[in-house]
Amino acid sequence: MLWRPSPDSPTGPVQVAIVHRPKYDDWSLPKGKTDPGEHLLACAVREVLEETGHAIKVGAPAGIQRYPVAGVPKQVHYWIARADDTAPAWPGTSEIDVMEFVPIPQATERLTQERDAALVAQSVAGLGDPPVVTSPLVILRHAKALSRKRWRRTDLERPLDSRGRAQADRLAILLACYGVERVVSSNSLRCVGTVQPYATAARLHVEIEARVSEEAHGDGNGTGASDAIAELLADPRPTVLCSHRPVLPALFEALGELPPSPFGMQAPEDNPLSPGEFVVVHRRWATSVDGLTVGGPGLVAAERHGP
Repeated sequence: MLWRPSPDSPTGPVQVAIVHRPKYDDWSLPKGKTDPGEHLLACAVREVLEETGHAIKVGAPAGIQRYPVAGVPKQVHYWIARADDTAPAWPGTSEIDVMEFVPIPQATERLTQERDAALVAQSVAGLGDPPVVTSPLVILRHAKALSRKRWRRTDLERPLDSRGRAQADRLAILLACYGVERVVSSNSLRCVGTVQPYATAARLHVEIEARVSEEAHGDGNGTGASDAIAELLADPRPTVLCSHRPVLPALFEALGELPPSPFGMQAPEDNPLSPGEFVVVHRRWATSVDGLTVGGPGLVAAERHGP
């Protein structure tokens, strides 16, 4: 769901994008189908660009719609995304001939499907007044590494295997969907290798955080990982932290109870993350017209994805 503040006033009513599809002569929210092998996150970013001209960064999840189309079950995932203020005027296509930003009451009246109107009302109610952009913190388990049995050097130097390298390449696409601006990793090569493709593409430096390594965790320094996650949680920049399965429980414990996921989510403490899998917590701060201000973050939503 693409939104923006009123162009007349940053504190004015929220507007959302609705699109007209001439094939169906209806008004709907931007959406589309995944290409073969495409991740849902990448699909969301691509479809919004194709149907509105807005290059977006994915925000908090809004929910899932499930309904039949010609007797076939259909499932659509929605995220909240701030509009791109630099996007050009929409020229129209054969698929989407009109795209408009309209106030919430007008949007809920013009949307053809009641489920779309309900999603808009529910999502915008959580944006605050004035609207606030959330910031993601991604907790990532490193991608698939070479087996310890096959590795003869130090564990810190154990690299990703071929499957893990492919996972890291896919993760680079997904982290870009969130607009990650800070890349933090354990000092283990397998963790650095997991986030390096994204860091290289985004021209970012991988920050080494030894407190979230297996070695530091195994030394019994129980506060190291907790302190590290607390520091990252307070930084408003979109951030990814790559660590190890044995350390992840301490990281999630330090986060506290995760907020409910509009997508439904297996709790990581009940079902540990697989290699390359990650949890995203979306944070918001007290706001002003200029954006984030002083004050601790609140967690408003969470989601979990594989590479």
